Amino acid sequence: MRDRLPNGIDLTSQPTLSRFENAVSIADLRRLRDALCDEFLDAFTVPPARITLDMDVFDDPAHGRQQLICFHGFYEQYQYLPIAITCAETDMVALVGQRHGTCAATLGADDDLRYLTRRIRQRFPDVEIVVRADSAFGGPLMYEVCEELRLTHTFGLSMNQRLKAASADLLAQAEKQFEETGMKQRLFLPLMYQADSWDQPRQVVIKCEAPAQGTNRRAVSTNRPGWLVNPTAVYDEYTGPPDHRSGGAR
Repeated sequence: MRDRLPNGIDLTSQPTLSRFENAVSIADLRRLRDALCDEFLDAFTVPPARITLDMDVFDDPAHGRQQLICFHGFYEQYQYLPIAITCAETDMVALVGQRHGTCAATLGADDDLRYLTRRIRQRFPDVEIVVRADSAFGGPLMYEVCEELRLTHTFGLSMNQRLKAASADLLAQAEKQFEETGMKQRLFLPLMYQADSWDQPRQVVIKCEAPAQGTNRRAVSTNRPGWLVNPTAVYDEYTGPPDHRSGGAR
């Protein structure tokens, strides 16, 4: 294998590649994780005041009979569902993990955050760590691990009937202002909210938009300071600049 070029005609056989892949140990994977994290941390030439970690999952289509593939009804394919954690300040990947195709988005994400937080603070003890993710991650597990690690977080929150009822007046106000001005309206409602599965109320910001294309409502859960007096800043920080936005979930 070592003396064959990637673009050579006589390539390695599938059984050989399978044996190579299965020879990788847990210790090897941990060393690879450490090496990727080292590259991410080395990208900072001076100690940063803030590091923003964006958590995402993505579908990885599978072909054949690979181990741990599953059929995912939403994507309509056999696949894996890897997790990636990237840094908004450097555009670098800080951590990536392979998972089976129908796992919950949060599978292992709490341990991933614990690992990254420990490595970051070993290098930069005074840095503020901000975590952002869409509604697939928004739930008690991720809220609690962020609070445990003293991380600033903002997670997408799926709209439900209670949140829609709470923001109905604000949405009507946005529609009225759009009709009067012909200009896109973007209004925000900060409130304390507790879902049935939560152990306590949490800070939530609802965004109501009324553009020409029709109304739109989104919500986030956050522990960011200043959320009550400046909810617009909370949401703008969550979505980030256009090149850092993730799909339509936000």
